[in-house]
Amino acid sequence: MKIPGEKRSQQPDECGNRAGVFAEAVRDNLMDLAWSLLSKETRGMRMGVWATRNDIDMQEAYRASYDPSHPRRPSMMEDFRTTILRLWPLEDLTELGVAPTTYLDDDHAFAFLPFGMTGDESQVSSGRMMSGLIVPMLLEENEWRVDLPSWRLLQQPEQE
Repeated sequence: MKIPGEKRSQQPDECGNRAGVFAEAVRDNLMDLAWSLLSKETRGMRMGVWATRNDIDMQEAYRASYDPSHPRRPSMMEDFRTTILRLWPLEDLTELGVAPTTYLDDDHAFAFLPFGMTGDESQVSSGRMMSGLIVPMLLEENEWRVDLPSWRLLQQPEQE
C-alpha cells in the first residue's frame, strides 16, 4: 500500500519514534503508556466503544479513562489491547524498525514501522520495499500522538 504524503527527511524522526514507543507499549502490555500516546479523538472513540459494548455509563468510562486507579481501568485497557492486537498480531510487534515519516501536512503524518529489523538495525533510511505497520499520527499540543481515526486518510480516491 502506498502511503500518501511526502517524506521531509531521509532519516526517522520524533513522529516515527513515538509510533514505535506505542507499538512496543502494546507488545509489552504497558497499556497506560500506550493510552497516553493516543490522540484525544482516539481516546474518546475508544471510551465510547468500550462503554457501549459493556453497557457502562459514559461518565464512568471517562473516569476510568483518566484515573489509573479506577476499578474499571484494567477492563478498559484490556479491551483496548485486544482491539489493537486484532489489527496488529502480537508477533508483528517484535523486531520493528522506524522508517522516515510520511507527512500529509504539518499536523498529520504516517509513521512506518518495518518488520524484521534485527540486531543493530533499528532505522531504515533507504527506500527499499518492506512490509510493516502503518501508524497514523496527529500533532496535538506539540506532541505526536497515535490517531487511529486517521486510517480514513489512507483511503485514496480511485483513479480512472
